Amino acid sequence: MGKFGTWFACGLVAMAAIAAGVVLDRLSGWAFPFTLAGGLLGALYLVGTFVVSAPIFGRVARVRNENGRFSLTFDDGPDPRHTPAISRMLAERGHRATFFVLGKHASEYPQVLGRILADGHELASHGFDHGLLAFSRPSRVRAQLLATEQAVLAATGSAPVRLFRPPHGVRSPWLGRTVASLGYRLCGWTGAIFDTAKPGVPAIVERARRNLRPGSTLLLHDGDGSGRGDDRSQTVEALPAILDEAERRGLRSVRLSSLLEPALPVPDLERLGLPGETGFPRIGHPLQDGD
Repeated sequence: MGKFGTWFACGLVAMAAIAAGVVLDRLSGWAFPFTLAGGLLGALYLVGTFVVSAPIFGRVARVRNENGRFSLTFDDGPDPRHTPAISRMLAERGHRATFFVLGKHASEYPQVLGRILADGHELASHGFDHGLLAFSRPSRVRAQLLATEQAVLAATGSAPVRLFRPPHGVRSPWLGRTVASLGYRLCGWTGAIFDTAKPGVPAIVERARRNLRPGSTLLLHDGDGSGRGDDRSQTVEALPAILDEAERRGLRSVRLSSLLEPALPVPDLERLGLPGETGFPRIGHPLQDGD
């Protein structure tokens, strides 16, 4: 389901909760308590689905507030037009980042993943095809994670770090538990930069500047999750000024995993029988060559 379809469907779920409350109030002869309860449930559902920091559907990974350290993260890559330039620029200036890659793009451009790791950054999961997961069954969520893990493993010889950022931050009531069952942790971000809207380099720099602080997690994009191959050159062009401002404030970008509280235990996926559930093209067993 696409972005706008997901928004519409989630709105219908919230409205259904309100409508059920109205019906119950009429059947009971009460004034409004069930309607209010339905409205509250609908609002909680929408907040839990779309507000990435809300703990309603499970907490996202907790980031430590450490002096002088923050995290730059990039979603939707790799893209050979933009990712290598971003990776190289960060490495040359002594910064490290976390790239939340799409399994589909990882399988298309495996050499770019090698460049990212060679530059000292880390790879994490953004799902396989950028499909929104608000209504995806747990088996579908597992398929997204495992197929992406297989793609990264085939490209680099090692699995991604067990961090997962759902596309657009959209969640479901069962997403957190499903992700945790595979040993992954949900990751969010702080502030809003919206570089995918291509607002211009000065706007991207200013939005990033407003969110630069110890322990912050900045979300930028090195690729296009829509599949249309949209341009991310504004993000590349904005990065030097963002790094200049970070350094002026005494901040250094580090891998997100180094700022998190201890990771969850990694389960035995073979014992759980999960690899066979992927509904995507298999690129290799996710646990071959070690995990």
